[in-house]
Amino acid sequence: MEPITRFPFAELPVDLYDAKSPYSSALALCRVSKVVRRVVLPELLHTILLPDSRHLVKFVHALRMQKAYKEKGSDLHFEYTRRVRKMWIVSHGGNLTKPAHSPHPSRAYALSSSESPLDISLMAPILLSAPSLALSWTSLDLLVECLEHAWKSCAATHVDNDPSPLPWSTQTLTLSCTPPTAGTRWECLTDTPQGSAFLGSISHLSTNPYACDCKSHKTNLCEEYCLPQWLKIAPWASFKSLQTVFLPYPRIKLAVDQFALIFTGIDSHVELLTLSASLLRDHSDCIPKEVKGFADACPGKEPVRSDDIRLKVSDSCIRWYTRDGWEKVWACML
Repeated sequence: MEPITRFPFAELPVDLYDAKSPYSSALALCRVSKVVRRVVLPELLHTILLPDSRHLVKFVHALRMQKAYKEKGSDLHFEYTRRVRKMWIVSHGGNLTKPAHSPHPSRAYALSSSESPLDISLMAPILLSAPSLALSWTSLDLLVECLEHAWKSCAATHVDNDPSPLPWSTQTLTLSCTPPTAGTRWECLTDTPQGSAFLGSISHLSTNPYACDCKSHKTNLCEEYCLPQWLKIAPWASFKSLQTVFLPYPRIKLAVDQFALIFTGIDSHVELLTLSASLLRDHSDCIPKEVKGFADACPGKEPVRSDDIRLKVSDSCIRWYTRDGWEKVWACML
């Protein structure tokens, strides 16, 4: 096969390309041109956002289609694993499975408590191939299942005595949404060899501001940064390779229109507080509730307080909603 080349869609004729909606334009062109499809798919697969269960179901349906294409030797087959660099899964309510009674079993999928090794076998290589993985606390079960499948598959295929490479590429783990009231459920990872190995390989940990139990935004430069409470009970000893913890905070004016913040969004800079892993690991018994604000936190600046605490402020603003906006920060890698 010829190598896949990169092509700037802005250079397409205006009758083929809508600058205001490049994603939909690219997707439409994929349906009519195999060449364009091979060029565009790596870009579309780079960052995958699955904000709720229905999106997850559709994504698994796409994986099933790719499996069928591969079995038939179709030139429509495209290897997703090498192309996915970032994956965001916010909501997951159970294992992925095909419904027992469906008029269209090849097109209809549901989420249930039934186990489906086939679906996990399709999902695990994709989810674990992403160097940057974002999950809600309620999606940890999906991660646990994927890790178990990958761990067993790796053990089954590795025959010599040399240690096999870890069957995942995740380096940055992001935990989104508010932790469950019953606890953060770290034990579902720390109590298994594959879960412990996964945590031990993570180099960067992040969370969204709504995982905090108190105010999640900034109204002035000197205001303190409220830290998530789960930092105090995180198994820091398990994060053997961890280097930094990232905590983002939108800078929202005190007199902002609350209606706009909820329904239409407002444009705000984002401040990214960076804590060294050693600060948390070495002082896990006395992690503070907040960190003092930076008076010199200006857009585009990176003030440093110490080797353990630093800040970065976005050059431009991001449209922010009360319940939305964080995935944009994550996708743009502030």
